[in-house]
Amino acid sequence: MATKQERFHHLVNSILKLNLNITRRTIPYEGGRLAVLYIKQLTDTKQLSENVIRPLVSASPKICLTAELAMNRFLYAADCSIKKNTAKIVDSILSGQTVILFSTDTAYLTVNLQKIERRTIPTPEIEFALRAGRDSFIENLDTNISLIRYRIKDKNLRIKMLEAGKRTKTRIAIIYLEDVANDTVVSELEKRIERIDVDGVVESGELQSLLLNNRNNLFPQMGLVERSDMACRLLLSGRVITLVEGSGLGLSAPAAFIEFFYSCDDLYENRFFGLFMRIIRYISAFTTLTASSVYVALTSFHTDAMPADYAILLAEMNSRVPFPSVVGAFLLEFLIEVIRESLLRVPRHIGSAIGIVGAIVIGQAAISAGLFSPLMLIIASVSLLTSFVAADYTLANSFRILKFMLLIITGFFGFYGFTLFLCLILSALVSLNSFGVPYMAPFAPFNLYDFIRGFIDNTAMSPLRMKYLRTKDNRRKKRQTKSKNAGSSWQQ
Repeated sequence: MATKQERFHHLVNSILKLNLNITRRTIPYEGGRLAVLYIKQLTDTKQLSENVIRPLVSASPKICLTAELAMNRFLYAADCSIKKNTAKIVDSILSGQTVILFSTDTAYLTVNLQKIERRTIPTPEIEFALRAGRDSFIENLDTNISLIRYRIKDKNLRIKMLEAGKRTKTRIAIIYLEDVANDTVVSELEKRIERIDVDGVVESGELQSLLLNNRNNLFPQMGLVERSDMACRLLLSGRVITLVEGSGLGLSAPAAFIEFFYSCDDLYENRFFGLFMRIIRYISAFTTLTASSVYVALTSFHTDAMPADYAILLAEMNSRVPFPSVVGAFLLEFLIEVIRESLLRVPRHIGSAIGIVGAIVIGQAAISAGLFSPLMLIIASVSLLTSFVAADYTLANSFRILKFMLLIITGFFGFYGFTLFLCLILSALVSLNSFGVPYMAPFAPFNLYDFIRGFIDNTAMSPLRMKYLRTKDNRRKKRQTKSKNAGSSWQQ
């Protein structure tokens, strides 16, 4: 039967033979020796030297060390624990932990001295707001959690840590307020993450695609969160935030259709300005989807719906174009999408120059050459501008695809095909749900209170949380009532 010394040497050698770039430091002590195993690139070597190696070297000539004795009397590290499962030693080292093995003890120590290069807290690039804070999430999960804890100091804030990916072992944090969030949403989200069986998850976009009810659906069923203040607002409203290690974007669930039009400025600005901007966003989204198709339907099928003089003017402009309106609209929309995509891929310093060349030079040259109608160019440009108005760009991406499908069907059937396809889109939206919450709430099923708050969501006017979320605590603001005497009193 192998002795403890033999098992110790066999275990250390078997770990080093894996060629995982693991560094070993051996320290003898009274009656045996210990091995400090770590990966240099993932470990704060300065803290390792000061808080682990130095006290162990000082104590080793006199004392027979064990895992419990070393942790309680000699180690200065704040985060360390005793473990006995040797099968998890390699996983601990690969995650950035420092492992200390003892030849005279079957237990071992794991010390968290992890050091990962990280960038400073950046300013938001996707969810830009005028009056909100300037801090947003980065790729470090612990930093992102600290940004949320900095703003929400409630004892009911819960953070569940899960893991996904057989090879990446990516940490995932599910964050919610226990006394507010719906337990069904939390448990369903947790079950779906635990069922994930893939090699790796390296970004929140991958996780989102694995969590959807229907992975073939075009519309996003989870919202994107870049700003830490917006994440806190969503938590206070009863939603659940999911953060992924290595991603600078979080996910919020459940997500209804109207929530993709919310912006931080709606909450921080005047309530009437928030109402005005939300109406603008709703109209802009509809314009993005339908503008080009309406033009094709009017010019190709339903010219009698326009004033006679204007119909004649449009006919004269289109007479110089060598192909039908639907072909011209399709080509122009395709050209705009190419320009948009190229601006995302080129270096930032030359992106503006390419935009000017693509938008002005090519557009003007195409009109001069008689390839496109000037009115069609105006409509396509307006459609492009309105696509950027939605606060969450993932919804705009869905509209970009549907725009081409609607354009083709309208080119074949006119307003009949146009109306039919819009009804199909609406029926698809109504049939969706996000973690049990109807996607088109509060429109379907209709709720008057939530419907009004879909346009004016102001804490001063909205003492209740959205009812379609079915939160535990429905009230977010105390109600002020006047007493019989002068003044006022506050009651729940």
